[in-house]
Amino acid sequence: MTSVTFNGDVTFNGPMFDIHDNEHVHIGVEDGIMSSRCKGEVREMDSVQLARAIENCQQYFWANASYAVVFCICRDEYKKKMSKTDFETMIEDLPYKKKRSHTCPTGTIANAFSDNPIYNDPVNEWDHIASKRIVKLRDELRRELKL
Repeated sequence: MTSVTFNGDVTFNGPMFDIHDNEHVHIGVEDGIMSSRCKGEVREMDSVQLARAIENCQQYFWANASYAVVFCICRDEYKKKMSKTDFETMIEDLPYKKKRSHTCPTGTIANAFSDNPIYNDPVNEWDHIASKRIVKLRDELRRELKL
């Protein structure tokens, strides 16, 4: 098996070949927009759209740990790969227009994951195993993000 590790910014130009299922996978990041295409489906995450969705769903956030739901949506719906700490930094740097009732300081996502193992499961499997408030926040964020 071949392995490659990058310690810095990396740009891929051209298709990437996924040896597991013989599908072409393309991931591109430009100007704060991340898109993923797997098996023909393309989804883009715009930082402005994410900020608006978070602002518009603040009434469903119960604590800072609510951002773990946002993390899981980005992980599963956009195939966004980033560390929990990098995600927290990204969330705090989004272009918000409104004051938020909860923030996402360093350690928020890791603490939420250790307190509630549901976050290890895919968001589309939460319906019958997650609390009502987690499912409600997930559903409202997905609605705002048009997922």
